Formats: sequence, structure tokens, C-alpha cells
Amino acid sequence: MKYEELMKRIAEITRRLETEQLPLEEATKLYAEGMELSAECHKFLEDAVLAVEQIPVPKQETGEAE
Repeated sequence: MKYEELMKRIAEITRRLETEQLPLEEATKLYAEGMELSAECHKFLEDAVLAVEQIPVPKQETGEAE
């Protein structure tokens, strides 16, 4: 699943847990699914940070003569 899809599913789970009168077993399953998806999102973000950190930063010229 893509990050955006994970976030969409987490939002749906959150909405259901907050607004619906769910049986305890179903609510527990949804909560567990949400926690798993949250961990996947966290991994996506960690990977994105590592990828950004690998991008070389170009040296800036100061414009001063040496």
C-alpha cells in the first residue's frame, strides 16, 4: 500500500471508532489494524527522511574573489 492509502484507511478506522457503536471485538480488531498501519506509515516516513538525507547539497558560491 502507498503512504496515502495507508493514511486514508487509518482515517476511516478512526472515524468508525469515534462515531459508530461497534461491538468490542470489532472495535478491537479495527484498533489493531490501525496500529499496524500506523507502524507502516512510520516506516515510510523514516525511509523518506533517509532518502532526503542522501540528496547531496550543492555548494554555494559566496561571490568573493579568492
